[in-house]
Amino acid sequence: MRLTFLLLYLPCPALAATLLHNEGIATLPDGRVAYREMHWQRGATEGAERWVQYLCPDGQPFARKHMAATDRPLARGYRLLDQRSGQQADVEMSSDAVRISWKESASSTSRQARLPAPAGAVVDAGFDAAVRQHWTPLLQGAEVTLPFLVPGRQRFYPVKVSWRGANRWRGLAAQSFEVQLDTWYGGVAPRLSLVYAEADRRLLEFRGTSNLRDARGTYPAVVVRFDSPPAPQPDSQWQQAWARPLVAGCAVTAK
Repeated sequence: MRLTFLLLYLPCPALAATLLHNEGIATLPDGRVAYREMHWQRGATEGAERWVQYLCPDGQPFARKHMAATDRPLARGYRLLDQRSGQQADVEMSSDAVRISWKESASSTSRQARLPAPAGAVVDAGFDAAVRQHWTPLLQGAEVTLPFLVPGRQRFYPVKVSWRGANRWRGLAAQSFEVQLDTWYGGVAPRLSLVYAEADRRLLEFRGTSNLRDARGTYPAVVVRFDSPPAPQPDSQWQQAWARPLVAGCAVTAK
């Protein structure tokens, strides 16, 4: 089964665009490294096929996510597997609906749902593309409200994005944004902040709640920083990394 899962996402070299790679480091409030995010994408377009591998602090992979190429980068489907907790997500998008299969942990029952997709729907990493899409009105002071899918709750919630000003981020000219629920739903999506490079509008820093459960079964607060822009990498490097088996024990928040 694992081999089949891997083979489904091996690229066709004859048709493939350049493979780009960058890395994010997620740290906890006390400064310890929680995990590393290894990102690959097939070309530089917003809708390019993408893969994310999550590594323990010691470098062992414990989770992976795949996002197929799409012409709707704000609302693309994805597949996620976290071997530590057994958390799984399979989200499929169509022109007017979304199908969700969600399993919170190895001991929980998988739940399925089919929802109508609201206008302007945003799913998972599509939020990153949405910020760039609304870049100009945001910097002009507009507050943009987007319907964001929370797969564990199997519904869309309105989230509001607002600009918080220009700043310097490790020597780079940057723009800061805040994201919060447009109304109160009992802490479903706590407030988070984002920092983007002014020159190329790439994400530099995410500060908020992780989308991965930790060793205690909670979703920890993290800061994820991306120091370097995506750079070309040989397909062989990605294939070797993606083929590594996931480990079931990564105590990312152990004291």
